[in-house]
Amino acid sequence: MFDSSLYYRLNNAFLGEGQSLDVINDGSGRIQMAATGDYSGQFWALVPRADAKYSLHTAFLGDCFSLDVINDGTNDTPWLAPSGDFSGQLWELTPLDDGTYRLTNDFTGPSKALDTYGDSPNAPFLNTGDFSGQHWTLTPLSQIPSNAPIPALQPPSQGAALTEGPTDYTVCARPVGSIAAAMLFVDFANAPAGTTSASDTADHLLRGSATADDPLRGGAFQDRSFQDLYQQQSDGTVTIQVDVRADLGWRPMPQMSPPMSSAYDFHDFNKQKRYIADAIGLFSDIDLSSYPLVFVVAPEAAGFPDSPAFIAPPGQGVAMPGGGELRLGVTLGKDSYHNRFINLVHEVGHLFGLSDEYPFAGTGDDQVGCWSIMCDIFHSVSFLGWDRHKNGWLADSRKTYLVAPTENFYATLTPLSGSCGLSMVVVPVGDPSNPSKVFVVELAQPVLGTDNQEWGEGVLVYTVDATVATGHLPVVVFPKKVSFSNVYGNLYEAPYAVGDVIVETAGGTTLTVTVLERFGSSYNIKIDAVAAD
Repeated sequence: MFDSSLYYRLNNAFLGEGQSLDVINDGSGRIQMAATGDYSGQFWALVPRADAKYSLHTAFLGDCFSLDVINDGTNDTPWLAPSGDFSGQLWELTPLDDGTYRLTNDFTGPSKALDTYGDSPNAPFLNTGDFSGQHWTLTPLSQIPSNAPIPALQPPSQGAALTEGPTDYTVCARPVGSIAAAMLFVDFANAPAGTTSASDTADHLLRGSATADDPLRGGAFQDRSFQDLYQQQSDGTVTIQVDVRADLGWRPMPQMSPPMSSAYDFHDFNKQKRYIADAIGLFSDIDLSSYPLVFVVAPEAAGFPDSPAFIAPPGQGVAMPGGGELRLGVTLGKDSYHNRFINLVHEVGHLFGLSDEYPFAGTGDDQVGCWSIMCDIFHSVSFLGWDRHKNGWLADSRKTYLVAPTENFYATLTPLSGSCGLSMVVVPVGDPSNPSKVFVVELAQPVLGTDNQEWGEGVLVYTVDATVATGHLPVVVFPKKVSFSNVYGNLYEAPYAVGDVIVETAGGTTLTVTVLERFGSSYNIKIDAVAAD
């Protein structure tokens, strides 16, 4: 009956066209009858539900907030509450003889309809009877706009590895669907695994936090895992199935001279490739051709300092025992025994084409801090919104692109960890039709402190530059305060709170973000993007 592609204005017969149903802009989610005007809180979307019912959202708060009833046992007060499967959010619009509608919901039942007081018209409520305040007119307004698509950023040269431009999926793994990985265990004559359990090692690498003497172990994070994190962060887009071959034990690598510590080098492509070739050659009794990813684990005693990803272009990978080639993997070294499983999450991020957002030695100071897994594996437990977008994990309905100049763009940002609402706004720096650099505005995702407590809320603002190489600061956060904490990491006070105004200029564009109100875990903001003076 109602067009779900349109916004509607709601007036009632008691107060007339001069008063419209609106949202009070104070963070409470309460509604009111306010003077009719071009206000986003007066733009209502009717979303069809089962049994000819509707949920009602506003342009102001978006689809993460629905008209509901406060269930406090004393009165039936309507308000905008987080959307969910609640009877108070199922509204029936019953046509009346005068061309108006009566609004009732499943929680309070058909006997109570949305009404307004005679002596306090600004406080709608649920009421029995048949009063003029219960006769609502729904006037069609504008089309509900679609979010503008975000163009791919242009790197300095096509085909460059691990930039913030389009990922080359002929080289990297496409992070969608079910992806199989094999985890293999190898040791050395001069560095045997000894009594180290392959099964316990795998559990630590995929689920466990840090070693017993590290404060990052256990706590609120202990029940999460490598697989769970990818499932959650990708919003179910990708599932990584790791086949742990601990049942095969630690297989000894071939004797060689000089010793493996110099024969193998995880940061030299050819030596890392040789290491993987020697390792998978020990497992000719299993079919590795069905695994696009392979994780090779060495004992801590082997002394390999870190655990880098292995990425080989087509034709340059490791020949498989049964044919074909292995091009993508992670060689796990000493650091993985002391770090959380985010270590492996980070490296697999590279296999999906994500860049290093921390600075390599000599390339500058850390400009992202604890806010991204691709920067800080010790505190971060989330990918940035841009990384999710680049991997195709963020639905089109949850991100938008603003072409400068843009003034007075109001939006309610919802958490990236949710499943609804607008969660990321992107503004170009330079050519809007062919950008290489953009501003990104999103909500900060909590980090995990060494005290096992989560930290961080507010609005995060950063730039992404596809012309900057991995490890050379392709992502730069604009912090509210530059600060460091041993517990929460670098730039831990970067997010902005209600009342803050962020003004940043890059490439001839000045971005101003004003944080207006907070509604639960969401924030209402205003964005202005204009040519710099």
